[in-house]
Amino acid sequence: MTVQWQVTGYFEGVYVSGFDEFRRLTRFDWPARVDDPLVSLFLLICDLAMNPTRGFPFPLNGPDDIIIDIDPGARFTRLCAAAKDNPALARAIQSRSLEDYVNVAGALTSRCGYDHPMAALENIVNLIGDDVGATALMREWETFRFSPRNQPIRVMVAHFLSFCRDKYEHPEFFCWPGAYTGGTGATDKYRELLIRNLSLFSDRSDEDGIFPRKVRGRDETAVHETLNVFFGSTLLYNLTRQWILEDGAFRYDFHWLTGRRENDDLIAWQKRCSKPHSELILMTSNWWPVPYLIHLLRNEDCQCDVLRRLGARCWRHVSDAVVS
Repeated sequence: MTVQWQVTGYFEGVYVSGFDEFRRLTRFDWPARVDDPLVSLFLLICDLAMNPTRGFPFPLNGPDDIIIDIDPGARFTRLCAAAKDNPALARAIQSRSLEDYVNVAGALTSRCGYDHPMAALENIVNLIGDDVGATALMREWETFRFSPRNQPIRVMVAHFLSFCRDKYEHPEFFCWPGAYTGGTGATDKYRELLIRNLSLFSDRSDEDGIFPRKVRGRDETAVHETLNVFFGSTLLYNLTRQWILEDGAFRYDFHWLTGRRENDDLIAWQKRCSKPHSELILMTSNWWPVPYLIHLLRNEDCQCDVLRRLGARCWRHVSDAVVS
């Protein structure tokens, strides 16, 4: 069956290239079916390779191990070598269940000296229960009404914590989503997981621009307000980037956001915002995006303890690695 689909051109693109490399490294044969346990093993290795645990939430082992611990390509190669050393893993994933995920991920990561992915997820999820600020942040997430201070950071961290909580409870869904979004596996529980973890905002095939996604249980007014503040901050970050990295006058290009070629109202709004926010732009100019996140999260003005805690942890791990 897979050979027929391959001849007709269905098997193309980056995932097929990745699967060919997986087969080259493991010496496993081409599977007879798309739902073969070998395909599930490949997807699990991809999941493990793309989600390192060192740097965050666990500390780096040191500068000598940064590549093998964090680089997805290096992790993919080492995990494939672990699968080659244990040929029984090629047939181990029979039901794509939680138990399959935990057991096979454990066999692969222990062979490579990596952390088990469930240990990393548990570490992150524990922040929600252990931190008063995190609890408050997740209440904002449930209502989608966020404090305006550092709002984009709050939205992204809340979405990340929610995702980690869902993946900790159902890692099988996030590793093998195709098995749970079609056929007999597509239960209401997994449909809800899919909807909850879609992108917060989206484009549309029939129109340019960015639009809020309707989610059951969220007030549409709150979603629209969050969208406006989120992308309003993004426009400010864009001005910051232009100010530091580009010469000449500012470029006010909002077509990607509104879908309109003429955006006089937004241009006027941005010009009004630029002057009072010049001090903020100067403060953030050398930090955005990643170092600025760490700087902002460590700032004592942050109202949410979990933001400071995440930032302090990231900063400590980076500093330790550099010093050592």
